[in-house]
Amino acid sequence: MSSTVFIFASLCLVVSYVVLQSTRKSQPPYPPGPPPKPIIGNALDIPFKKPWLKYLEWSKRFNSGIIHLCALRHHIVVLNKMEDVAELMERRSSKYSGRPASPISKLLDIEMMTALLPYGSTLRKHRKFLEENLRKDVVHRYRQLVTEKVHIFMEQLLQDPVGFDEHCNTLSTSVSLATTFGYDVIAGKKKDPFVEAGQYAIASTSEIILPGRTLVVVLPFLRHIPPWFPGAATQRFCAQIRDAYVRYRIGSFEYVKRNMAAGIAKDCIAKRLLERSDLSTGPFGDEEILTNAVLNLYVAAVETTQIALVIFILAMTVHPLEQHRAQHEIDRVIGSDRLPTFDDRSSLPYVEALYREVLRWRPIAPLAVPHSTDADDALLNSVPSRLHCLAITRDSTTYPDPEEFRPERFFKEDGTLIDDNIRYVFGFGRRICPGEHMADLVMWLMMASVLAMFNISKAKDEDGNVIEVDASAESFTDAIGSRPLPFKCSITPRSHAESLIRDAADIALEKLNV
Repeated sequence: MSSTVFIFASLCLVVSYVVLQSTRKSQPPYPPGPPPKPIIGNALDIPFKKPWLKYLEWSKRFNSGIIHLCALRHHIVVLNKMEDVAELMERRSSKYSGRPASPISKLLDIEMMTALLPYGSTLRKHRKFLEENLRKDVVHRYRQLVTEKVHIFMEQLLQDPVGFDEHCNTLSTSVSLATTFGYDVIAGKKKDPFVEAGQYAIASTSEIILPGRTLVVVLPFLRHIPPWFPGAATQRFCAQIRDAYVRYRIGSFEYVKRNMAAGIAKDCIAKRLLERSDLSTGPFGDEEILTNAVLNLYVAAVETTQIALVIFILAMTVHPLEQHRAQHEIDRVIGSDRLPTFDDRSSLPYVEALYREVLRWRPIAPLAVPHSTDADDALLNSVPSRLHCLAITRDSTTYPDPEEFRPERFFKEDGTLIDDNIRYVFGFGRRICPGEHMADLVMWLMMASVLAMFNISKAKDEDGNVIEVDASAESFTDAIGSRPLPFKCSITPRSHAESLIRDAADIALEKLNV
């Protein structure tokens, strides 16, 4: 068969598929949204870049916190208000804790990762283990390790402030690998193939899995096209990502097992899991389940934590007044002869408010990972069966003037903090990120330490002119983990900081034996 005939036949198949899906029986009335086109619905209305901005625009245009779209057979319900998110994801979580089937996750062979599992017994096994090891009262055992990693990060920032993005990545990676696999990552050493494989897989997945990124999501049968076929770029890209996941998955557990056999394994989540589990008959007896559950910790933690740290530096670059207020509080409460510790947190309410505002101002994931339901339900208008809920973590009703950076919004009139600790940035209901408390430790201590020891401001060019920084939502990437585009800033140590940072890093390196 010639290529022309083959392509023509493929196009006929696509058209037949579209027509078949469009002739399905009518559904109940939907929430408002852009009018669908014949056959394809809203498939061409969903933007490839920053779809969350378009969803917010539609929410305002249709004066509705809930927006409905339909791309062929896929119904999408976008939630823009926190009361709707709370209603569906929290109070009705028994119905809205599923995950829509993703052809991309099949191509990547990651359907068994915790975050992508459908709601059921396997997911409950994953979450039971993860929550046992990552509860708020349990992660305190990692405070010392997190402190040491943050102190090493501070010295890296002191020596090379221009490379702040890379240092943030090293910090998030090193904490995640140390707590999960007992694997130490130290900057300055040659590239680590094990780490590179994990980072490539994570960043590439965040890019390819975004709704609307590829036609395979709309026409799932296209995933069966072989990678060698002309135009199958998605398949080839996914094959590369899949290989990186395999190298990381195998390498991480083999590293722990080798060290356990040699009696040199460090305390970590994977070690405790393997020690307590009967891999043939125990409650966590399937090693593949264990591997995917622990793998999810690394995948979920590394990119999101790094992005939050870089967003913090961006925020301080363009909001010097708020930075100075936080520094004044630290100087008043802690003084200038030591770095902050976790015990200081309750005494630093403005730093806490600033930390919350960083996470709210530019959310790490403007769109939540989609939820789905197999049961008919109703909210305002009828919500279709098997909907995709893309919950947006911005709500102008809850947070007036959401584009403004205002830590004061988290204070009551009497000067105490409100109850809103913005947990929604970690997800919703039964799908909330099990690693939220670990991420909270790393992000808070890094931000407090940087505020105590450094001044962050806009950089200047060779002629002494200030280099302006675009911190708008449009200046972020399009991936699910949306990070700032590269920007320049000036990071300089405060007058008392340099010797404190070096001494703290020396002590940390000595304790880590590196």
